[in-house]
Amino acid sequence: MDRISQLPESIVHHILSFCNTPAELIRMSVLSKSWFNLSASFPCLYFNIRYFRTRESFFKYVEYTTSRFCQQNVTATAHRLKLRATLQEPTELDIVNRCLERVLNKGVRELEIDITNSSDVPKYRLPDILLSVSGLESLTIRGCYLPSSFMLDAVHFKSLIQLKLENVPMDDEVIKHLTASCPLLQNFEIRWCHGFKRLCHQNLRKVWIYYNVRVERIDIEAPNLSYLFIEDRDGRGAPRMNVASCRKLTTVSYFGNDFTGFLSQFPFIENLYLATKFIGNSLMLASHSLRTLVLHSNCDLDNIELSTPNLDLFMYSCNPRLLRRPLGDKPGPPVRDLAHLKSCMQCYPHDCIDALWFVKLRLFFDKENGFKVLNLYIRAICSEKLSKLEKLKAIELPPYELEHVELQLDTHEESSAHVAFVDAVLWCCRPRSLTLRSSVPYEEQSDVVKFTFKKLLEQEDQGHTKIQIVSPSSAEAQKHLMDLKSLSMALPCEGKKLSFIKEEVTTREKTTCNLTLAIRLVTQLSVIC
Repeated sequence: MDRISQLPESIVHHILSFCNTPAELIRMSVLSKSWFNLSASFPCLYFNIRYFRTRESFFKYVEYTTSRFCQQNVTATAHRLKLRATLQEPTELDIVNRCLERVLNKGVRELEIDITNSSDVPKYRLPDILLSVSGLESLTIRGCYLPSSFMLDAVHFKSLIQLKLENVPMDDEVIKHLTASCPLLQNFEIRWCHGFKRLCHQNLRKVWIYYNVRVERIDIEAPNLSYLFIEDRDGRGAPRMNVASCRKLTTVSYFGNDFTGFLSQFPFIENLYLATKFIGNSLMLASHSLRTLVLHSNCDLDNIELSTPNLDLFMYSCNPRLLRRPLGDKPGPPVRDLAHLKSCMQCYPHDCIDALWFVKLRLFFDKENGFKVLNLYIRAICSEKLSKLEKLKAIELPPYELEHVELQLDTHEESSAHVAFVDAVLWCCRPRSLTLRSSVPYEEQSDVVKFTFKKLLEQEDQGHTKIQIVSPSSAEAQKHLMDLKSLSMALPCEGKKLSFIKEEVTTREKTTCNLTLAIRLVTQLSVIC
């Protein structure tokens, strides 16, 4: 039985919304006459020329589908219309314009128009009817001219919340007229729109700005703005920013090269995401309000100078792959929930680190940055390079004292490489506690665990410190292991996390330990006698 056809139309439309391509929707429509009608009334219209084998079939499909939708839905509006096409002939331009006007007359909530054209076809200009679609909530325009009557007629975007413009010619007057017509606008993204210099809006929350030409200055007057993203695609340099009225602007992302004086222009900044191909002797950042700094850079740690007394989290990555893609809203590796830890540094080194990298890390700690926690994420270890650590140990640098160190070993090298890595870490720092995370169960790396235990113990006064090992387990909530003997007997088979915690030995424990040693000594003497 065809039970699906008996469902309410709204639920069937929700099922159809999971179709990713026009071909899938067409296959659904031929199931039966009722499904043909349901697909015709489907309020989400997707047209992408790259899913069609020929240009002719694409434009026929666009014209047929929009016509059928408008005939089937006498009063209903479209929920979503996405049209991506390349125009090579004037007749194709006419078809796009005719079909777009047809749907806009019905009304639409989300509209995305992405048009590219050949040299034989003029740049597409959006129809004037667009300015009257009052129910529009999201509007994306790429590669088109705004309607010819845009600056003459009133614009009725009273419901618009999100606006994206890309390769749309404009100037300050156009931006002013457009944003003034969108009282509810919250998110505004502008990409490579030459002439953009100023933005003023009372309700804006987030702004994304991409440019590929030199921009000297950008003025933003938006008292409710909380997030700003800027990408300098061609390395032209960061523009001078006037954001004095944006007192809620606490999060800024910048993707580019030259950012001299950039940070000082944001007096209320708390979170900075910075990706830069650094060129220079030292990278200096200063801010009293900054609490989170995410830095993707090829700059070595010993060349980074931070004057950020209130910094809680510094996330550093020198992976060059991250520099070739935009930061977006949540850049780079995920930031763990570290609310209970203050002054934390997370490191994501390049694929292979060597002993010299740890020397630079140690020198960075000496710059009074105040970090108490280190999270180190390693994807590859070059044990041959780390073997040179013995030569570097000749440098008189005592290990830097930290509250906690967490090591993430997402590698498949032999355990000897992991041992060399732990040795390098504990040469660099002296933590009160250490956590090992690995993609391989520690039952297969018992020598790494034992080496870590011994190395941590060697950092402290013998007889005054003990190491407690804590391991989550599926069988028990925690396993508390006090020495190597119990450790070797109880390494978790499935566990991939072990924590080593240094604790002071109590007076009673010292007495018990001394008594145990005395009994062993007496026993050995009696055997000799």
